[in-house]
Amino acid sequence: MEDIFSLLGKKGVIDIIFKIKEGVNTFTTLKKSLDEEGKGVSTRTLAERLDELEHENIIQKESHKYILTKKGEELIGIIGEVKSWEAKWREVKIPRVILGMLGEKK
Repeated sequence: MEDIFSLLGKKGVIDIIFKIKEGVNTFTTLKKSLDEEGKGVSTRTLAERLDELEHENIIQKESHKYILTKKGEELIGIIGEVKSWEAKWREVKIPRVILGMLGEKK
Protein backbone atom coordinates (compact mmCIF):
# COMPACT_ATOMS: atom_id res chain seq x y z
CA MET A 1 0.00 0.00 0.00
CA GLU A 2 2.93 2.31 0.66
CA ASP A 3 3.85 2.11 -3.04
CA ILE A 4 0.51 3.48 -4.24
CA PHE A 5 0.55 6.29 -1.69
CA SER A 6 4.09 7.11 -2.76
CA LEU A 7 3.00 7.27 -6.40
CA LEU A 8 -0.12 9.33 -5.65
CA GLY A 9 1.95 11.75 -3.62
CA LYS A 10 4.20 12.62 -6.53
CA LYS A 11 3.70 16.01 -8.16
CA GLY A 12 1.01 15.96 -10.80
CA VAL A 13 -0.12 12.34 -10.50
CA ILE A 14 -3.63 12.93 -9.16
CA ASP A 15 -4.14 15.88 -11.53
CA ILE A 16 -3.05 13.71 -14.47
CA ILE A 17 -5.43 10.90 -13.49
CA PHE A 18 -8.38 13.30 -13.24
CA LYS A 19 -7.47 15.02 -16.52
CA ILE A 20 -7.47 11.67 -18.29
CA LYS A 21 -10.86 10.87 -16.74
CA GLU A 22 -12.15 14.21 -18.10
CA GLY A 23 -11.01 13.24 -21.61
CA VAL A 24 -7.80 15.27 -21.70
CA ASN A 25 -5.88 12.30 -22.95
CA THR A 26 -2.94 13.07 -25.21
CA PHE A 27 0.49 14.07 -24.00
CA THR A 28 0.20 17.52 -25.58
CA THR A 29 -3.28 18.27 -24.25
CA LEU A 30 -2.35 17.03 -20.78
CA LYS A 31 0.71 19.27 -20.71
CA LYS A 32 -1.24 22.29 -21.95
CA SER A 33 -4.18 21.76 -19.58
CA LEU A 34 -1.95 21.31 -16.52
CA ASP A 35 0.08 24.40 -17.46
CA GLU A 36 -3.06 26.51 -17.94
CA GLU A 37 -4.27 25.59 -14.46
CA GLY A 38 -0.95 26.42 -12.86
CA LYS A 39 -0.38 22.75 -12.06
CA GLY A 40 2.21 22.28 -14.74
CA VAL A 41 5.04 19.83 -14.65
CA SER A 42 8.01 19.68 -16.97
CA THR A 43 7.77 17.63 -20.13
CA ARG A 44 10.19 15.12 -18.65
CA THR A 45 8.22 14.82 -15.39
CA LEU A 46 4.94 14.37 -17.26
CA ALA A 47 6.50 11.59 -19.32
CA GLU A 48 7.83 9.92 -16.17
CA ARG A 49 4.45 10.15 -14.40
CA LEU A 50 2.62 8.69 -17.39
CA ASP A 51 5.14 5.84 -17.55
CA GLU A 52 4.70 5.17 -13.82
CA LEU A 53 0.91 5.18 -14.13
CA GLU A 54 1.15 2.80 -17.09
CA HIS A 55 3.54 0.54 -15.20
CA GLU A 56 1.05 0.35 -12.32
CA ASN A 57 -1.75 -0.44 -14.82
CA ILE A 58 -3.72 2.66 -13.79
CA ILE A 59 -3.70 4.01 -17.33
CA GLN A 60 -2.97 2.52 -20.70
CA LYS A 61 -1.99 4.07 -23.99
CA GLU A 62 -4.10 3.34 -27.03
CA SER A 63 -2.71 4.88 -30.17
CA HIS A 64 -1.71 8.37 -28.96
CA LYS A 65 -4.33 8.61 -26.22
CA TYR A 66 -4.22 7.65 -22.57
CA ILE A 67 -7.23 6.02 -20.96
CA LEU A 68 -7.98 4.82 -17.47
CA THR A 69 -7.96 1.11 -16.89
CA LYS A 70 -10.52 -0.59 -14.69
CA LYS A 71 -7.97 -0.28 -11.88
CA GLY A 72 -7.66 3.45 -12.63
CA GLU A 73 -11.44 3.95 -12.62
CA GLU A 74 -11.67 2.29 -9.20
CA LEU A 75 -8.82 4.46 -7.96
CA ILE A 76 -10.74 7.60 -8.99
CA GLY A 77 -13.55 6.55 -6.65
CA ILE A 78 -11.13 5.93 -3.80
CA ILE A 79 -9.45 9.30 -4.31
CA GLY A 80 -12.90 10.93 -4.24
CA GLU A 81 -13.64 9.22 -0.91
CA VAL A 82 -10.32 10.41 0.53
CA LYS A 83 -11.06 13.96 -0.61
CA SER A 84 -14.47 13.80 1.10
CA TRP A 85 -12.88 12.45 4.24
CA GLU A 86 -10.27 15.20 4.21
CA ALA A 87 -12.90 17.91 3.76
CA LYS A 88 -14.94 16.47 6.64
CA TRP A 89 -12.04 16.28 9.07
CA ARG A 90 -9.92 19.23 7.99
CA GLU A 91 -9.56 21.66 10.85
CA VAL A 92 -11.11 24.99 10.02
CA LYS A 93 -8.43 27.57 10.58
CA ILE A 94 -9.75 30.92 11.68
CA PRO A 95 -7.42 33.81 10.89
CA ARG A 96 -5.77 35.36 13.94
CA VAL A 97 -7.25 38.76 13.07
CA ILE A 98 -10.75 37.38 13.43
CA LEU A 99 -9.87 35.56 16.65
CA GLY A 100 -8.50 38.85 18.01
CA MET A 101 -11.72 40.61 17.09
CA LEU A 102 -13.59 37.91 19.02
CA GLY A 103 -11.29 38.38 21.99
CA GLU A 104 -9.83 34.89 21.64
CA LYS A 105 -6.25 33.76 21.35
CA LYS A 106 -4.98 30.83 19.40
